Amino acid sequence: MTQEDKKPEKTISGIDVMRGVGVQRARPFWADAWHRVVIRRGAQVGLIWIAIVGFFALFAPVLANGLPLWSVERTTDGDLVREFSPLFASLTATDLLLVLGGILGPIFFFLPLKMTRQHRLGIISASLVLGGLTVVLVALLQFVLADVAGSGGGDLAFIYMVCFGSALFVAACLALLPTFKAKSARVIFAFAVALFVGWVCADRWTSPVLQPERFVRGQIEGTMENTYTLIPWSPTQSRGEYYSTPPAQTTADAFQSVADDQIEDGIGFLARTVVFNLASGVEGLPLDREAKTVLVNGLICNCTSELGQLPELGFSAKYVSLFNEAASRMAEYRLSLEAGDEAGAQAAAITTAGLFSSLEPSGRNAKIAITDGLSEFKSKIPDRIQFVVLAKKISKTEYGKRTFFLGTDPIGRDVLAQMLWACRLSISIGLVSTGLSVLIGIVIGALMGYFGGWVDLVLSRIVEIFMAVPVLFLLIVAASALPRNTYVMMTIIGCVTWTGSARFIRAEFLKLRNQDFVQSCRAVGLPLHSVLFRHMLPNGVTPVLVQASFGVAAAIIAEATLSYLGLGPYGQPSWGKLLSLTTGETGVFLWWMAVFPGLAIFLTVLAYNVLGENFRDAIDPKMRKAAH
Repeated sequence: MTQEDKKPEKTISGIDVMRGVGVQRARPFWADAWHRVVIRRGAQVGLIWIAIVGFFALFAPVLANGLPLWSVERTTDGDLVREFSPLFASLTATDLLLVLGGILGPIFFFLPLKMTRQHRLGIISASLVLGGLTVVLVALLQFVLADVAGSGGGDLAFIYMVCFGSALFVAACLALLPTFKAKSARVIFAFAVALFVGWVCADRWTSPVLQPERFVRGQIEGTMENTYTLIPWSPTQSRGEYYSTPPAQTTADAFQSVADDQIEDGIGFLARTVVFNLASGVEGLPLDREAKTVLVNGLICNCTSELGQLPELGFSAKYVSLFNEAASRMAEYRLSLEAGDEAGAQAAAITTAGLFSSLEPSGRNAKIAITDGLSEFKSKIPDRIQFVVLAKKISKTEYGKRTFFLGTDPIGRDVLAQMLWACRLSISIGLVSTGLSVLIGIVIGALMGYFGGWVDLVLSRIVEIFMAVPVLFLLIVAASALPRNTYVMMTIIGCVTWTGSARFIRAEFLKLRNQDFVQSCRAVGLPLHSVLFRHMLPNGVTPVLVQASFGVAAAIIAEATLSYLGLGPYGQPSWGKLLSLTTGETGVFLWWMAVFPGLAIFLTVLAYNVLGENFRDAIDPKMRKAAH
């Protein structure tokens, strides 16, 4: 052992103990409650999942985007045309501000500054409020003044007037947010944040429309060099070859699957057309249901096991020989197409047509159908070879190595890209609508609990009226009558679901209004808003914060339900909308469309519920005692 290990521990006297020497300082109430929450395993898992969803909500545009991070465009002779970032050029003001906030916010929070973390968290929250309200106001004015601005979006003076005017209005209304002790610092901070957001909105008033397929085509042709992000797919990017592609398939696999389907469909169509239109009463050709099925399968795959059953089913040697020969020619047709041999495929198709022309159709319409089938069998050869050639070409490019990790939906859009972008909708719907409902509930509940009497009676009836309104039915009606966007949905959910918060605040304020510190506030003549929201609210807001976590989960469920019904925000990816595509356009069940979005909804709602339960247990003295 070293001398330091042998060094005795320092002892303190009883007087030092009385003076508080060596005593660990008690945590504040909220810090202690948060500590009790985060030490629980369930809350830790829930927080990790919410953090993951929040991370993708912030950075989805730069993590999942079909536009290149950097593109070098050249002429066919190799001369440089330009170098630029299509992804950055396509970002909207909201995208850019969220990415900046996601980077600068954590850096500011963890920097070793002479500020408490609570103070820094308050500054970040105030920045979010100022920036969010400015963006919403600019978007609202852009929508309302669209006719004034014209199709071009308006001149530069008009754009700056709207953006900076909105920023100044928001900053003037919220200039005294408690971010700093000095009022001048608060005002400077509010106007600086709002004006910066206004400048970003002006710069991103209109974003250029860039098609991802243009860069894909340029890269395949060799006129572009593109560097893509982690998931090189946009949520709206689709192509016919990618319809209902299973997970873990590449683009080369999708193109090859389409080429194979084209060949198989052509052979299968001819076999079914001929067999099901032949006359069933010809000698040696007993075409009952079983015989037709065996014959079609044998022609499609040239299977000895299938064609070998023909004599047992009553076919004469003449027809057994004819159909075996036709199956062999159709197999040659398939191999020629796969090899890109158009002459070989034409020769096999002509031989097959000659064999089938000797058969007797069941009638005039059947003869026309067989003739058309044989004509299609020959005329589609160049198109089918083109699919094969394209599949081989794609497999040799970098584009062919792109992987659909979670598959695609029935119209060819990447599921993973849509799920990442849908995180933003779920988080914003949950937090903003719940924040609005809590704000309304606190104001109305505070008035009910503080005044009592007829004020409480009237507002209680209003609360009961709103409690009787079915939220989902109201959202469905609003979707048919109002613009289908995120702001409308947030407003409706927030303005209807505040009743729970109001009842909690009312109950707490009824207990607090006769306590000594409230009487002291009245005695010194503090204004009503100071009594309610500065002194009483911190002592009675705890149950509301617990209920808010459950409210976020309920809002996410409401949005998913509405999107599942096809009434969600227009043009935005949603977990509920992905769930609605589970059966596909053709009624085929796509398991990956049910598993991944459903799991995301389940885990997110579960995380908020678990966090709310743990928070409730941490602040409830009875639950603390039961835990010990």
